[in-house]
Amino acid sequence: MESHTLHLYPLKPIKCSILITLFLFVIPLSALTISESNREITRNVVSYLINNQYDSAFTAIDGRNDLQNDPLPMVLKLATLSIRDVDFENTVDSALFLKTYDNAVAKVEQWEKSNGSSSYSQMLSGLCRAIYSAFYMRQKKYFTALQNGLDALKLLRDAQQSDATNYDVDLVLGPYEYGGAELRSRYWWVLFWYPGDRQTGIKRVERCAENALMTAEAAQIVLCDLYLQEKRFNDSKRIIDRLKQKYPGSRFVLWAEAKYFETVEKFQSAADVYHQLAMSYDHEKRGAYNALFTRNRQASMLYKAGDKQSAKALCDNILAHSQIGKYKEMKREIQKLRERCHAAEN
Repeated sequence: MESHTLHLYPLKPIKCSILITLFLFVIPLSALTISESNREITRNVVSYLINNQYDSAFTAIDGRNDLQNDPLPMVLKLATLSIRDVDFENTVDSALFLKTYDNAVAKVEQWEKSNGSSSYSQMLSGLCRAIYSAFYMRQKKYFTALQNGLDALKLLRDAQQSDATNYDVDLVLGPYEYGGAELRSRYWWVLFWYPGDRQTGIKRVERCAENALMTAEAAQIVLCDLYLQEKRFNDSKRIIDRLKQKYPGSRFVLWAEAKYFETVEKFQSAADVYHQLAMSYDHEKRGAYNALFTRNRQASMLYKAGDKQSAKALCDNILAHSQIGKYKEMKREIQKLRERCHAAEN
């Protein structure tokens, strides 16, 4: 049973990073503490997620009967559900998500009873709570999100203390360090106590990108965003170009590229990438919202590039879409952009 009650507007790729939101919840695993079977399934699932192939990820997870007693497949399933929701800006099936969360937590607890607490189990438990926190954050239930987020961070720090070579947890801890410093710098009068250091956060993610066996590429996508915020534009573009060669159709890589072009004010190039994203979402059953949103971004980029005529035509196209009435705030924004285009012509 599907639920389509929650839509998040807008995605705002310039002000907040979909990439960090996404890849905080790709499963990091220490190469020194897991079996080859676990490495294989994680590599396959991460590849499917980067390529937005969620059905293939579910099939790969459900087909591993040899890992029935291991909590990893259930945590991977929870991550896949979360990442799919982020991609489509929509909670697709909240009941399935909550059921999977309960099953994943129970699996980890059962594993610890049989095998004892370890860096591996602490990490999986922390990731479950991080994903759960993100679920409630998207629904603006901030108290529940905050409590689970803090619990997640403690567990992930414990996991690294238990195994100092578990660099993969830096994929979560690094952006937290960076984000904490950013929040404190903006709201220092109320968050002077808030932990976090920007450079420490970046170094953690860089360490993950260099040392992680299975999440190095996820860390690279996070670094694209962090480097943009630090105005390290060449470093960001270098990573994007490399990822595009390996994952040419990945929407997450395209989001990174669109944000890069916007940030460096190459607006025509940004418009072209948003067009690619819109075409990709057009082919997805659940892609209607982001197909319209990315066309909205495309029109805005065309306007900034000086092509007011094309921007206005695209606005007219979006406003004529049968689904636009569902997204009132987006519709108002497009109408305002159309008015600016019209005024520029006269």
